[in-house]
Amino acid sequence: MKRLFTTFLIVLSICSIAHATLGRIKGLGVNQIFYNDDQLTDIFPHYLSQYMNNAYIDGYYSSYNGYQYSGGLNFRLLGSNFGIYINKDFPVQFEYQYAKLEKAINIYIAKEGFGLGLDIAMDHYNSNFEPPGESLVETTFGVGGKMGYEMSGFDVSVQMHFATGISTHENFNEKKDNALILKLAARKEMLKTQKYVLYPAIQIVMETHETSLSYPTQPVHKNKISSSKLSAYPGIGLNYRINNNILVIAAASCGVVLTKTTRSAKDEVNKGTREGNFTKFILPKVELGLETYLTKWFTFRAGIKKTFYYDSEKYVLSKDAESKLSYLDSDFSYSFGIGLQFGKYSIDWQIYDDLLWNAPFIVTGKESRFASSLSMKFCFK
Repeated sequence: MKRLFTTFLIVLSICSIAHATLGRIKGLGVNQIFYNDDQLTDIFPHYLSQYMNNAYIDGYYSSYNGYQYSGGLNFRLLGSNFGIYINKDFPVQFEYQYAKLEKAINIYIAKEGFGLGLDIAMDHYNSNFEPPGESLVETTFGVGGKMGYEMSGFDVSVQMHFATGISTHENFNEKKDNALILKLAARKEMLKTQKYVLYPAIQIVMETHETSLSYPTQPVHKNKISSSKLSAYPGIGLNYRINNNILVIAAASCGVVLTKTTRSAKDEVNKGTREGNFTKFILPKVELGLETYLTKWFTFRAGIKKTFYYDSEKYVLSKDAESKLSYLDSDFSYSFGIGLQFGKYSIDWQIYDDLLWNAPFIVTGKESRFASSLSMKFCFK
């Protein structure tokens, strides 16, 4: 929290940054495919053309990687629109201790409703100064591409990302990972008026991941885990502008997630395989976001999300043994955020729960996170 707050003050004092990106999305709490925002370029790269001539910095908290910071610049050059972003998370992440794919470089180009994107990430960690038997060497690399196209209000995109990694713990184990993700997305702008617009949309994700684990001191002791996942999320979103100062975004979607895993183990004595099949139905997910401009420079945002889902799990332990588990459950989440606008500069802040319910450190004397996401942006049109 202190690091994020300090970074916020330093950046603000140097180059206060126009309308925000990640901070706005997280404050509204609604899937970004159902409305327009700078971050829509993550799904449809051709939307880069609509968000030109700006620079931004994002700070956010991730339960996986802790506090992260990224920045970007959108500009026009030689008749085309370009976007360059640094330090963003790569779509694939491995469970390594140090070498994480969280420092990607993204390069986008868009022109006349067509957009392309290139994502590259790599990391390396070497602790060979440790005592014998304790050294750790980790290396990860990821590369991916995106393509998006718009025609008569219909948006479509395809993305493919591949990542590989190796983690070697001296005299203990060696872990190798390979993963491939293919994403398809489409949406249609319908019934658009000055007050409202509908966005029917669908997102499809196909993933494969293979992990092998071997032990240098036991050459015949090896484990292998293979998994494949297919996800589909159709839905529809409504953007309704009550007046010039109040925007309501409502979305309803459903989904299905099919996952298959195979675990095999081999040592000097035993050899076996264990299979698992997992099915998840989302029935449905409802999202509601509110954005209201209280003054010319102050915006309040809030969002709620309720998801009902059915999970079914089946493990095949052997030819004659299997276990099954199924249950119906639900999740609920909410978010709050504010936006500050000062001419060409803007700040979007998703307020973290700690600050709402526990009060800040200066009041309670207890550590609390300042923000889940903080975006600062400067428009140089």
